[in-house]
Parts: sequence; structure tokens; C-alpha cells
Amino acid sequence: MINSPVHAAVLLLVIEKDKILFIKRNAHLSKHAGEVSFPGGKFDEKTDKNLLETAKREVLEEIGLSDSHYNVKGELSPEHTVSTNFLVHTYIAETLTIPKFNINKKEVEKIILVPIKHLKNKRYHVKVPLKLNEKLYFNTFYYYKKHLIWGATSRILDNFLKNHG
Repeated sequence: MINSPVHAAVLLLVIEKDKILFIKRNAHLSKHAGEVSFPGGKFDEKTDKNLLETAKREVLEEIGLSDSHYNVKGELSPEHTVSTNFLVHTYIAETLTIPKFNINKKEVEKIILVPIKHLKNKRYHVKVPLKLNEKLYFNTFYYYKKHLIWGATSRILDNFLKNHG
């Protein structure tokens, strides 16, 4: 029996039109520990009216950025995480300046601003075939300095760069 996915939402924040904000998740977290991702998290039925509210709440909790500092411009199609069964809804937002962040060190090790030009440069990414449950997937691994962007985050990024970047 296949379990229903857990709905989650993230914010893909474009800063100064040429950088994308990522977070490095704290190494002690139970899910996706130490991974580079977009800020976001699980839908909370008690507090969130919709998934956009989830993304905004999580961005405020993780990096201390309220929605008055960015404009939501759109949404990408949802992406499924293979290992944890999340259905990740991505909202695209932008800000024309680098805002002041207030990092929640319990959840986030650091913020990483990656130039879009770097992400598009073929020298810094590779497509890797992965076989899981008898299905073949192609996943892009992006490299930035000592950081690796992979999994659902890289698939979301692929979608964004193909359609919006």
C-alpha cells in the first residue's frame, strides 16, 4: 500500500535578479539533515490556511524573513521527494535587495546565495541516472563551492531554470 504524500511548501527566493537563496539545514534534524535546500517545511493543518502560508511561515521561522521583504511571483509544479514521501509545492518570490536575515540556528546552519549564472554553467552540474523501485530517474547534481544541491531541490531548480531562469 502506498501512503499519501505529506504536503510541504518552499520558497524559491530570487535576490537582486541574479542570485537564488538556499539554506544548509542543520545536521541534527530528523529529515534532510545537512542538506542544501530552499527554506520551507510541512503544511500545518492547525495554522496554515494554504500552502503559500506554509512557505511564508517557514521562511519566517527559518531565516527570519517576513513576506513584507519579498514579492511572490508564481508557483512551480509540485515535486515529489523519493525517500521521505513529501509533495513539495514551490513558490517563486523575488526581492531587489539582500535583506537582513535572522537565522534560526536550530534548523539552519547557514544561508547560501548562489548566482544564477553559476547554476546555468554546465561546468558546475551533472545529470546522473538513478534507478529506484525499478524506475529510472535523472537527477541533476549542482556544485557550488563546497556545497552539493541534489534531490528534490535540484529537480525544483531544474524546473525553475528551464522555465523562468
